[in-house]
Amino acid sequence: MCVVTWLWILIAVVVVVAVVVVALAGRGFGPFFGHRSVVLGGWLAGAIDAYEQGVALHAAIRDASRPGAAAAPDAEARWAGIERSVADLDRRLHALRAAARDPEDRDGVSKALLSLGELRSAIDGRGAGQAGVIPARMDAFEAALRRLRPPERHLW
Repeated sequence: MCVVTWLWILIAVVVVVAVVVVALAGRGFGPFFGHRSVVLGGWLAGAIDAYEQGVALHAAIRDASRPGAAAAPDAEARWAGIERSVADLDRRLHALRAAARDPEDRDGVSKALLSLGELRSAIDGRGAGQAGVIPARMDAFEAALRRLRPPERHLW
């Protein structure tokens, strides 16, 4: 009886050691191990953050461009915050493009950057008659953001 108990304990220890060794040896490989992994960070985590930041920016622009919003007392402060958010997202997308290992990912980020640049120019020219262009640029920006999302819905 005592020998059987010790045998089970020994088997459990060997299994635990094997799992630890596999996890440590494989941490640089695959989507679920290592510092570039889906779980611990990496490109996909950056894409998720950029997407969420882009969605928040989209909502802020939509709210600031509603009829009557320009007459609000905090309208200029709101647009200044939007411009800071655009600059921050631009930096994030540039870093994301530089970190992309897949050309398809890099292309998707480049399209999002291009769309963000067009949206930025519409925002900068909103007082010069470009305010009517903002909704179309926002739609293009939203479509470019959606392309950053992977088809694996369970990762979002």
